[in-house]
Amino acid sequence: MCAILKKMILFLVVGSLLTGQLLICSSASAELVDRIVAVVNNDIILLSELEKILQPLKERLRMQGFSEVQRNLYLADQRPTILDQMVDDKLTDQQVKQYLLEVDDNEVDATIERIKAVNNLNDKKLLSMLEMDGLTYDNYRKELKDQLLRQKLLNRQVKSKIVITDKDIRTYYNKNREQYAGKIKYHLRHIMMQAPEAISEKKRNQILKTMQHVHQRLKDGDSFAELAKVYSQASSAKNGGDLGFFELRLLASQIRDAVSGLEKGQFTSVIDTEHGPQIFYLENIQDDSGKTLEDVKPEIEEKLYAEVVNEKFKEWLKNLRENSHIEIMK
Repeated sequence: MCAILKKMILFLVVGSLLTGQLLICSSASAELVDRIVAVVNNDIILLSELEKILQPLKERLRMQGFSEVQRNLYLADQRPTILDQMVDDKLTDQQVKQYLLEVDDNEVDATIERIKAVNNLNDKKLLSMLEMDGLTYDNYRKELKDQLLRQKLLNRQVKSKIVITDKDIRTYYNKNREQYAGKIKYHLRHIMMQAPEAISEKKRNQILKTMQHVHQRLKDGDSFAELAKVYSQASSAKNGGDLGFFELRLLASQIRDAVSGLEKGQFTSVIDTEHGPQIFYLENIQDDSGKTLEDVKPEIEEKLYAEVVNEKFKEWLKNLRENSHIEIMK
């Protein structure tokens, strides 16, 4: 019977798509030792393959003192995610074969040397770390080779089609200027007229009318500081409404929104705040030890490239999944 089973192994692999089980010979009889957990086009993923990937995680949980019940619960929760990643890997490996991509031993050796250099490892330390993860050196080389092949596929299918333009970099820099330009502070002046909630509607309208008159005089070119000395009822009036330097994040949202759109020498419209109607003037913008666009251009380009690669790879993989036969066995 064993000889017959061995000759029929290919039939069993195909036929197991219906039962999800594989059989092997023993001296007494054929016994169940493995089963299929996923079908990916013409390939299968076995339970033993999934368990092999989970084994290092099992061991780490055991060494950290988790009970068997806790380990089993956590692993049961992680299995679908890990199996999903195995499906993605199988799909990409199929694409690698389709495009006849190759990686030679020299590339693998060079990658291992880079890993050792970055992590300050010698051969002995590397082998020790592999042993902790339940890997042999040959298995590690194979895994690295698979990763390098998938990287070549990523370069071919995704990265080669991505271009980060100067406009993309400039837009990102402007949107994140405070991050790259250091702490930006705004030197502000203001004119404020007090309008307590208790005053009559008529009085409030008169105050607003006065402020609109002041705003028109500013538009006509009158000095903000001089008008502040005359009209402002804030304590800063004697100093021409000078408020000093502020970071935008420290301002109330209503004022921050109005001021953020100003350039040096410009002023806001009349803003009805809780302290009364106000007009703000941007005296100057102070950039503390900021970095110019040219300083951070390579950094931004790399960041944008990584983001786009990640997004495009997900789209590519999603499309690949949609056009593949994938079956997860329960």
